[in-house]
Amino acid sequence: MTDKRCVWDNESIRNRLKEIKEQYGDISTEQYDNLNIPNKPSRPSLRRHQINWTDYFGIKRYRGNTATEQEAFSPQNQVKLLTLKNEKLIKENNHQKNLNAIFIENCLSAITKCSFKAEHVPKPEKAKHAQEFHAMKSDDQVGERVDSDWVQGVSEYNIELFKRRMIIWLNKILIFREQDKASLGLNKLLIYMLGDHVEGELIFKGQQNFIDTILVEQLMICLNTYVNTILKLASEFPQIELFMVIGNHGRHGGKGETHPKSNFDYLLFRLLKESLVKQTNVSVFISESPTMLIRNGRFNFSLNHNSDVNSYMGIPYYGLDRKARRLDSLFGMKIHYKLGGHFHVPANIGDETIVNGTMVGGSDLSINKMQMACIPSQKIFYFDKDHGIHRESNIYLADPVILEPDEHGIYTTHL
Repeated sequence: MTDKRCVWDNESIRNRLKEIKEQYGDISTEQYDNLNIPNKPSRPSLRRHQINWTDYFGIKRYRGNTATEQEAFSPQNQVKLLTLKNEKLIKENNHQKNLNAIFIENCLSAITKCSFKAEHVPKPEKAKHAQEFHAMKSDDQVGERVDSDWVQGVSEYNIELFKRRMIIWLNKILIFREQDKASLGLNKLLIYMLGDHVEGELIFKGQQNFIDTILVEQLMICLNTYVNTILKLASEFPQIELFMVIGNHGRHGGKGETHPKSNFDYLLFRLLKESLVKQTNVSVFISESPTMLIRNGRFNFSLNHNSDVNSYMGIPYYGLDRKARRLDSLFGMKIHYKLGGHFHVPANIGDETIVNGTMVGGSDLSINKMQMACIPSQKIFYFDKDHGIHRESNIYLADPVILEPDEHGIYTTHL
């Protein structure tokens, strides 16, 4: 039935048509008229809003007789149709889960044959104030290639730059600890891995033109770099804990096409856990859901990549604030700190929502479409179990780019 009380605007009418399409698939105008569902935009409404029928439903006229058409869309047959669709989706989902299990099992088997030498565990520093060193790690985008010429010389990124910036990140972590360990101890390092550690292949149309290598190779480069980095940190910090949630770039299919755990971030985490099993002062905790909740001292942390927050041309402060306010009610507890990444711009909203930067800096998307670029950075902070977060800093991993004109007065590359 058509709900004549509804006042349709362009966006709401298109959203409702998408919902009908998802439920009933390709249908003719006659079948649409026979649907007995609430809030169905009338076909005159579709014409007023200049809706092209074939953009949504593919066919305009049913090529059978009216009796057959009405029988096909009877309530009983509609239920049968939906049941068959659900059974097909369940079968596809189970098949995908089996593929994931086989893939993970084979990779873990290969990792056990690798020899990662465990590092010596250092003794704790004695200090008056025992505080923790926390590091946010996200948006490495390993495999992304940013061509300096294509982005007006404002940025550059590739696998070799990722490796160099990881070394800079490691060295700066150690410098911070060395200068403050006498007074604050900093015997425990917590690393929050917040997703998008690999770049992927099918996240957006034409992505193959902006990557250095295939997704599997991205995974192995990322794994090897992180294992060596964490082992080095384990030789300096008496205790390390890693907490991990997936991002959106790790998926290996279009959005919604594969199981949510069919994600190369998740596979990276499983391989890291297996690789570090002999390092006794390192503990790895992998979230089985998009959000991870952690209790530390008097405070609760939530970790989430933030790809569920819609944005337009920058940091969505309103969206992040709205999400933060809903978490307390959702989980029935006070969430003191919300950590995430995704937006590639470091931010702090009300000293509760903390957003990480990116290893990349500017990309084709941010520079050529959004006219934005940040210096590559990752956040760190110190933490007191009774008093919370303090000394929050951005670790910068590259120098700001300064453009210089050539002899013709042109700043950008040219022929």
